Amino acid sequence: MSRRYRRLFAGLATLLAAATMLLGCTRTVEGAPAMAGSGDVPRNDDSERQYPNLLKECEVLTEDILAETVGADPLDIQSTFVGAVCRWQAANPAGLIDITRFWFEQGSLDNEREVAQKLEYQIENRSVAGVQSIVMRPNDPNGSCGVASDAGGVVGWWVNPQAPGMDACGMAIKLMELTLATAS
Repeated sequence: MSRRYRRLFAGLATLLAAATMLLGCTRTVEGAPAMAGSGDVPRNDDSERQYPNLLKECEVLTEDILAETVGADPLDIQSTFVGAVCRWQAANPAGLIDITRFWFEQGSLDNEREVAQKLEYQIENRSVAGVQSIVMRPNDPNGSCGVASDAGGVVGWWVNPQAPGMDACGMAIKLMELTLATAS
């Protein structure tokens, strides 16, 4: 192939690649924009009144309270993620502990139970602060534990020690009790 044809071929290939990229990255999406909560699913408008601490998202409990609950120094805890799920890591004398909180306004305790069953966790039905809850224990050598409660959707705490020998369930249950407190 002559030099001239190679240049022409390279130019056409570049033009074709650019056109493909432009066409592949643009598309029209049908529908109309809608504000969050404006769909067909009814909102939990009584959540704020019934469980005022839920709406504080990641600030429902201060880092001092989180640290105290898991036996860590308040100076040895840090937030590692804030979003639909809130995460912290704390250092207690026995080792590092990962703490996770979630609240899904449209979630359900039944869904959390179903997921825990599929993951083959040990599940215990329990009332926490008078609210129907489940305690979940995966087959984890470090003894991680989660608690989910039927409160304005579903709210949960997971405590995941990075070393064995801690009462992760006691910690998770205490965090849930504090979260479900009706006084803000």
